[in-house]
Amino acid sequence: MSTTPPVNPARQLRKMQVTKIADYTPQIRELFIETREPADFSFRAGQFVMLHVPVEGAPKPALRAYSIASTDARKNGFRLVFKFVDGGVASKYVWSLQEGAMLDFTGPFGRVFFKEPPTEQIIMLNTGSGISQHFCFLESNLQKYPNLKYRLLFGVRHETDIYYREELDRLKAALSNFEYDFVLSRPTESWQGLRGYVQNHIDRYDYLKTPTTFYLCGNGAMIKDVKAKLAAEQFDASLILAEAFD
Repeated sequence: MSTTPPVNPARQLRKMQVTKIADYTPQIRELFIETREPADFSFRAGQFVMLHVPVEGAPKPALRAYSIASTDARKNGFRLVFKFVDGGVASKYVWSLQEGAMLDFTGPFGRVFFKEPPTEQIIMLNTGSGISQHFCFLESNLQKYPNLKYRLLFGVRHETDIYYREELDRLKAALSNFEYDFVLSRPTESWQGLRGYVQNHIDRYDYLKTPTTFYLCGNGAMIKDVKAKLAAEQFDASLILAEAFD
C-alpha cells in the first residue's frame, strides 16, 4: 500500500496581504506583509521567502527569493526590502502593487543563521538590499544578546541612496554597543562620512584580536574581496557567513 509523503511546510503556498508600502528611494521599496491563509508563519532570523510573481502568458509564476527584514518573534507577518532591477519581472510586479494587494509566497528557506553562542564582536557588511538579513539578525537578537559589540557597514552609491537610517537609529538606541556607518562609493564633495566600499573599511575593527563573526550580504564581488582578505590573514573561515544578493 503506497502512502503520499508529507508536504514540506516550506513548500505550502501562503496567501499574504500588503498592509503598507514604503518607498525610501526610487530604487528601494519595502512591503509590510501580514498573513492571511494560513494565519501563522514562523521562520528563523536569516531566512528568506519565495515570492510567486505572475507572468502574463506563462503557465507558472516566476519565483524570486527575498530575505526577511524583521524580527522572527512575529508570527503573523514580516517585512521585505526590494531593490529595483531594470527589466526585472519581479521589480515590475512589486512596483505595480498597492496596499491591500494579495501575494503568494512559499517558505521559509535558507540556512544562514545567527551563530550561537555568539562571539564578542559581530561585524556586518551589506550592500543594496542586503540590509534585510542583517536587520533581521539584529532585531531578532535585541533581547537575547543586547550587549554584544555590533558593527555594521552599509554600502550605497550616493547620498540620495541612503535609507533605513531611522530603523538603524532605533536599534542603536536599544543596543548598548551598536555602531553603524554608511559607506558611499560615489558621494558628493560635501559627504563627511566613509567613502569607497565597505570591504575597504574593515580594518577599523580589531577583528584579529577580538573574537569576531563576520556576516556578509549583498554584492558578490564584495563578499569575494572580504573572504580573500580574511583568508590572507588566516581568519577562521567558519566565522564568515555570507549570502550574495547580485
